[in-house]
Amino acid sequence: MSAAALEAALAATAPRLDHVALAIATLDDEPADAGDPLATLDDWGAEVARRAGGSSYAGMDALEGLLARRLGFAGDRDDYDHPHNSFLPRVVARRRGLPILLAVVYLEVARRAGLPLFGLALPGHFVVGYRLPPGGLVVIDPFEDARILTAGDLDAIAARAGATVTPAMLAPATPAAIAARMLRNLASSYRRRGRADKLAEVVALAAAVERAGQAPTLN
Repeated sequence: MSAAALEAALAATAPRLDHVALAIATLDDEPADAGDPLATLDDWGAEVARRAGGSSYAGMDALEGLLARRLGFAGDRDDYDHPHNSFLPRVVARRRGLPILLAVVYLEVARRAGLPLFGLALPGHFVVGYRLPPGGLVVIDPFEDARILTAGDLDAIAARAGATVTPAMLAPATPAAIAARMLRNLASSYRRRGRADKLAEVVALAAAVERAGQAPTLN
């Protein structure tokens, strides 16, 4: 069922990352009893929209203020590699997760609030950003308490992965590319834990992403 749900989410006219992430979260062995994560995201998005008052600048401040400062979303440094850091319901409930799942929370709250936030797939570290006229870019790291990253920070992140920053890295990541990266994270986590059963489920989900037109590499 999860593969079909993921494929359907990615095939939508305007794919929603929350639907994509929930399809992937069906891999969870013991799903968290955390209520309805979509309703929670709805509430947060409505609050940000109220505080924004129609201003993107005020909206971004409200988004960071709510998620990082008031709710305390940040990276899970103690148990970084655990699969639960890749499951949206758990991340919403615990307010901890991998960079890419924290980014999904930011992106989905921003979408609900009408804010033009997008994901940036830096090598080894996923962040979010928004454009400033006439062509500036503000990059935010949800893993690091919504810290604003400088050009030097971006260079350092890329360098840790043996790469340099390219224009493609600063273009909005597609939902399919985000799904593929989430699955790569899970595949690595399950391999390290010797979970061949769960790895097989990840491969089935990866096939759904491939059918949607973005083939992830799981090795």
